[in-house]
Amino acid sequence: MIGARRLIILNTILLSLWSSGWARATTDYEIKAAYLYNFVKFVQWERSAHALSPELNLCILGRHPFRDVLAPLNQRKVQNRTIHIRYLDDERQMMECHVLFVSYSERKQLDDILSLADQAKALTVSDIRGFVRDGGIIGFVTVGNVIRFEVNLVSARASEIHLSSKLLELAEEVVK
Repeated sequence: MIGARRLIILNTILLSLWSSGWARATTDYEIKAAYLYNFVKFVQWERSAHALSPELNLCILGRHPFRDVLAPLNQRKVQNRTIHIRYLDDERQMMECHVLFVSYSERKQLDDILSLADQAKALTVSDIRGFVRDGGIIGFVTVGNVIRFEVNLVSARASEIHLSSKLLELAEEVVK
């Protein structure tokens, strides 16, 4: 059962989604794109070049199922930074990514990708089954008919990424 505080936070995020034009989200990837945008609001990069950058590079690695859903996020401001959407051809391009969405097409290279992402201090996100268990930071999961997310706090700390307690409260599961 969702506690009162958790429900208030979830409602705040949903209102944010609505006010930002995401209220009409009808596909799974429209919902995941809205989550990606909102994750950034609850993340701080510590002691890395990412912490000082005026840009926020949101990168997609592999065949991306988002299609044009991410286009409205490009050039949008969040945390006084301008979001830039980047589509990567291979994992070696990820060193300047703040957020890295790893597509299902890359599941066979996941260990190598996560190792490089850790070096890049990137917030890793994916909908690959078991992503958080395998060392990713945020993994999308479906609970009933609802898209939720899990968090690996150990991986976040290793990448010098601080996740807000508000984000952690909304997670379906937090690996500590």
